[in-house]
Amino acid sequence: MASPFTDTDDRMLWQRFRQGDEEAFTLLYQRYVRVLYSYGKKLIPDEAVVEDLVQDLFIDLWQSHSRLADAESPRFYLFRSLRRRIHRNGNGRFNEPWDLIDEEFHPVSLPKENEIIESEQTQKQKDELDAWLKSLPGRQYEVMMLRFYQDFSYSQISQILTINEQSVRNLVQRAVSKLRQLTISILTSGLFLFLLK
Repeated sequence: MASPFTDTDDRMLWQRFRQGDEEAFTLLYQRYVRVLYSYGKKLIPDEAVVEDLVQDLFIDLWQSHSRLADAESPRFYLFRSLRRRIHRNGNGRFNEPWDLIDEEFHPVSLPKENEIIESEQTQKQKDELDAWLKSLPGRQYEVMMLRFYQDFSYSQISQILTINEQSVRNLVQRAVSKLRQLTISILTSGLFLFLLK
């Protein structure tokens, strides 16, 4: 799910933060610490390492606030910075060159959701979607999370992952195609079982 805050709100906070405003820094931290932690857990399984990397990111931001450039999208800047830290520290499943990773050998486990779902039907649908997404290869899963859960553009995702935009589009296309095939096979087998009754 995308951030409920607008880029304009974030940019104003970012500008205040760069000028040394502790309140603005605290607000940015509160807005993004959980979502960054959740994203990091999708890339590496060790929660303690993710927590340290996110905390170090914010500590470094505060220590270098006066030297930071203006950010068109602070949210984008934070995601890209965290992913670079994970890559630089040699953590996670995504440290090999993108063109050398075999998607079939890098499954990703979905994190537990923190939100309470209001109805059982919504929870069931969500569980089914999570299971389907979990079946995707690692790169496809990460691209789907960034595109549809975090609402990043193809261009932003290509910069976060340091791959070209067409590769991002191809990964999304493959993921959607795989999910569509899975849906059709589940519906077909369900119909078959129903007809056997």
